[in-house]
Parts: sequence; structure tokens; C-alpha cells
Amino acid sequence: MSEIKNSTGKNEVKAPKAPKEPKVQMWIEKHVVPVLKVIAANKFLRSLMEGFYAILPIIIFSSIDGIIMWVPPAFANNPTLYPVAVRQVLNTLYQFTMGFSGLWFTMAIAYQMADKLNANMPFGRKMNLLMVAFAAGSSYIFLSLGYAWALSSDGTTTENIGSIMMSNMGATGMLTSIIVGLTLPYIFWLPVRFNVTIRLPKAVPQGVSQSFADIIPYGLACMVYWGFGWIFLGTMHVTFTEALFKIIQPVFNGLDSYGFLAAIAFITAAIWFIGVHGPSVTRSFLTSFMYSNLANNQTLFAQGLHPHWALTYEFSYDFTSTLGGTGATFVIPILFILFCKSKRLKAVGIASYIPIWFQVNEPALFGAPMILNPIFFIPFVILPIINIIAYKLFITAFGMNGAIADVPWSMPAPVGLYIGSGGDYLTLLLWLVMITIDFFAYIPFVLIYDRMTCSEEVEQAMATGQPIPLHYSLFTLAYLRMTSVMNASKPKRDDAKGKYAEIKQEIKQNKIDNKARKAEEKEMERQEVERMKAEKIAKRAAKKAGTSAEAATVDQPKQVDKGDKLNILVICIGAGSSAMFANSARKAFVAAGMGDKVSVDSASFGAHADKEKVANLVILSPQVKMYVDDIKATANKGTQVITTNGKDYVAATRDPNIAMDIIKTAVDVDSLK
Repeated sequence: MSEIKNSTGKNEVKAPKAPKEPKVQMWIEKHVVPVLKVIAANKFLRSLMEGFYAILPIIIFSSIDGIIMWVPPAFANNPTLYPVAVRQVLNTLYQFTMGFSGLWFTMAIAYQMADKLNANMPFGRKMNLLMVAFAAGSSYIFLSLGYAWALSSDGTTTENIGSIMMSNMGATGMLTSIIVGLTLPYIFWLPVRFNVTIRLPKAVPQGVSQSFADIIPYGLACMVYWGFGWIFLGTMHVTFTEALFKIIQPVFNGLDSYGFLAAIAFITAAIWFIGVHGPSVTRSFLTSFMYSNLANNQTLFAQGLHPHWALTYEFSYDFTSTLGGTGATFVIPILFILFCKSKRLKAVGIASYIPIWFQVNEPALFGAPMILNPIFFIPFVILPIINIIAYKLFITAFGMNGAIADVPWSMPAPVGLYIGSGGDYLTLLLWLVMITIDFFAYIPFVLIYDRMTCSEEVEQAMATGQPIPLHYSLFTLAYLRMTSVMNASKPKRDDAKGKYAEIKQEIKQNKIDNKARKAEEKEMERQEVERMKAEKIAKRAAKKAGTSAEAATVDQPKQVDKGDKLNILVICIGAGSSAMFANSARKAFVAAGMGDKVSVDSASFGAHADKEKVANLVILSPQVKMYVDDIKATANKGTQVITTNGKDYVAATRDPNIAMDIIKTAVDVDSLK
């Protein structure tokens, strides 16, 4: 630290210059990140991802049914544990949910794809999204069922109803789902775009008129796939879905290999490390294979065989490779809390400890930060590879079950692994092995970064004239306590006692401050609840008396018209960190006396459309800022869309003042008072 003399001749500490951005990071930001953002924002890949998210409740529900149907008999080693009637009921429920996953998937993809094409339609012309989904479902059937609906010899009845090829309607048809779902909306788009439709008089009700308007695009789309399906069947003597599955089937073995699983783990982590949401890029390519493997595992388990397919959705990502979030970061909050002396890193550890159990690692990724931090690059990209190899090894060498059920990604990993595997205890051992490896592998990198962060905190305190912060870890306290009692040197014992007392006093003061802050927040929330209750009572009284709400609300602030109310929407990938940001922002507005004039909501990307329609301001988390152009295109005219950087975004999830500062960059908040 250099010193300069001011006009009075006194020495002042010169603030350090801001470090230059590393050349490698600048090159990545300029040449690599834009390409990855284009890939991640591609409408075809996004339609696949969003289509999958749409059918996820069906997959999870059918997985629960499968667990009930298969697991108890497997534990009892008795396939006939349930009465025949019970097995029939459970199997029917499974077959008509998971068994039709290919059909549901193609409808969901087509719906999402058509929604994106609608954004560029001329004013007043939009595809009916439900009819697009129905057309996709019909077309998928044309390519998958073959002769199942043949007529009898006299042409009066339908035969072979019982021989419908159910396998083609499920995971076998996932690739057909993708082809139909991504291409059919373009066929449906043609007559709508060029206004080729059946026109009815204007006096006809809109609902009836729309029904006739959909006939031509629906019929055209269906006829294309109906014709292709019958031509293919007539020449190849096999359905398109069956032929495609046979061609691609050898690829499945390669995708389930150690090498491919390791490569996907590396690519996902490396992409996330430079700031682009890795799973958005890699998962979209693999969705069909993952759910085919899940269905194969379910079939094997139901037959009493080993479900050995490793490349399945949550098991390959959230519960193994990206344990705790991309980069295998589950252990990071624990390490920050136990070993770090830096105040900031300890705070990050405390803030991220609970979310990390539910695979939400943004507080750690952006709070440390770990993203674009060269200190963490090696463990961030290598540990996911080690985890996925350990997972595959447990399946192939030790006979652990692969996934037979899909469980929500946000479920804690040991619970998700155990339930998803049908109650295999080896999954718990696998989890312990992975966190042990990750724990000891991350320690040296965390300690190096902790020393650097402590030095930065000291320099910053000196530059701003603040007291030098106390730096200590939990182990520091234990060491000082032992030294103050057991060291042979009295000066060292006294020195240790003094430092120990100083740290304990700071800890005590921090607890007092935190308790006061929580009490203040609780009081603010109580006042807001009381205000809202009083407001509702006043409105009911006004309605009963036949007067205006304002006349009955003497002691309450005047209600703001809907058009004047500020509606804020925060969007992230999984709706976890955005909910934390929204809650923090609400506290800020309540504290400022503007709780009744502002509404703050949160959403995950892909499920934000309805909420976006009523938003005046949209705030994007760092993970979804790559989609900023798409969100701006679908937002209402006049709606502001802003992006955030990682450090400020994570800080705003904890600090209402920072959340307010971010909002103030786009909105004149004071004008709402």
C-alpha cells in the first residue's frame, strides 16, 4: 500500500487500483460465451427443455406409481405379493401415464415451439397452441401405430384394438416425438401466416369462428404425417418409430459409457464456469436418451433384473455429477463455515448451506464467487467427472440399481438417490463416497482463496479507513482455547486469552445484531400483515355500506390503481434464487412504506409467461440473462427488462437494500411514495 500526502501534509492511504481483467477471461467473454449463449437460447433446444418440464409432473407421478407397484414385491422377493386386481389397477395407471410419455412429449414440444414461432407472426395472426399440440399428437400416432386400427374384411368394424403397439407410445418413440414436435409447428404455421383459412361472417361468435379457422392448418399438418407414415409403412413394412429406434439403438450403449458420461460432466461444468448455464446446453440434447434409459430400467426392475442404465435424468446430473449444483458444490458451504477466516466467505457459507441441500448453489457460485474464478477451475470441472465415474462404477461393479423413478431435482441427493433407485442402500454409500472425495479435494483450493480474500478485506478496510476485520475460523477458536490453557509460555497463554476474548465478543455482538435484525424484519412483516387485514376489512365494510373503499379506509393509505402499481417479476432457472430475491425486495418496499404500491413475484424461466404479462419490470438472474432478447420480445410494450451480475444478485437475495438499489437502476422508486 502506497501513501500520498494531502494538502495538510498528512499521510493518506492510497486506494489500490482495480485489477485488470485477465486476458484469458476477456477472450472467453468475447469469443466463447456469445457462441454458448446462442446455443443455449436456440429455440429448438429451448422447446425440447420446456417440453420436458411440461411433462415432468406426469413422469414423476407415474414413477411414484411404479415404486408402489415394483419395490415392495422386490423387497419381499415375491412378484405376486399384490393380488392380481391390485397389480392390474397399478399397471393400468402406469401404462396410461408413463406408457404414453412419447405422445405427451411431442405435444408439449410442439406447443412450446409454436409459442416461439407466434412471437414473429404478423399482428392479429397467431397459431392456436392447443390445436398445434393436438395435431402433433395425431401425427405422432400416425408414425407409431401401424396396422393397429385395420378394418375387418367387410370394412365395417375395427380389428386388432388390443394389439396397439404400446411400446411405440412411450420411451421408444422419444426421437419421433422430437422430430414431430419441432417440425409440425412450421407446417401449421404456413396457412396461419398467409391467412389461408375458412372465413365466417363477423357476426359469428369468436369461438365458432376460431374453430373453423383451425381446420385447414390442423388438417394440413396431420395429412403430411399421415401420408408419410403410410408410405413408410407400406415400403419398409415397419412403422417409422420402430425403424428409427432400431437405427439409433446402438448409440444408447455408447452414451451410457464411462467416457461419454465423463465428457458430459466436464462440458456441463466448464460451460457453467464461464457463466453460461451448462445444463441448459447439454441436457436438451440428451433428454430423449435419458428417458428411454429410465423406461428400460423400469422394465428391467419389473422383471426382477438389474436396472443398469446410468444415463438417466436426475441421477446423471443433480444427484451425482452436479451434487449440490454444477461443480459438485455440496461441500462448499461446509468448508466455508469450518475453515474460512474471511468474513465474506463465512457469510456466503451460512447463506448457501440450506439452499445447497436442494441443489440451489447460486449463493455460493456468485457469492464467493466461484464462476470465472481461476482458483476453483480445477475442482469445479474435475470433481463432477469423478462423481459420475463413481456412480457408474457402483452400478456396473457393485450392482447398485440405476434410476427406476424420476424424482424432483430439488430433492436432497441422498433421499432422491434412495427413492429413485427403488430403495437401494448402496445409493447412500455412494453419496457418502462422493461428498468425502469432494470435501477433501476442495479443501486446498478453499484455503488458498480464503487467504486471498482475507488480504483483500484488510486492504479494503485500510483504504476506506475502517477497522481491520477479525479473521478467524472455528478451528481458530479451538486452537486459541487450547493455547490459553495448555501452552507452557505465560505470554503466549495471555496473548491467546486476549485474542480468544476479542473473537468471542465479536461473535456475541454479531448474534445481538442478527437478533435485532430478525426482530425488525418480523415486526415489519407483522405490520404488513396487519395492514393487509385492515385493508380487507375496510373493503368489505365499504362494499356492505355501498360506499367506496377509500371512504371507509380512514387510517389506511390510499390504494393505487392497478395501472399505477409497480409489478416486478424476478426470473431465474429454477425459481429458487428468484424467490429469495423477491422476498428481499418485498421487505425493502415494506420498510420504505410502499408495500401496498409494489408487487414482487418470482418465476422459473419457461414458466414465466403469464406473470410476465402483468409485469412493469423484469429482473433476470445471471443464469437467464442469455435469454434477455427473447424475454424482451415477449414482454409488454413499456416493460423494462434488466440483467444482473452474479455478486450483486446473490447479495440482493440477502440484503433488501441491495435489492432496492438494483430496482432503482430501472425505476424511479421515490415517485411511488
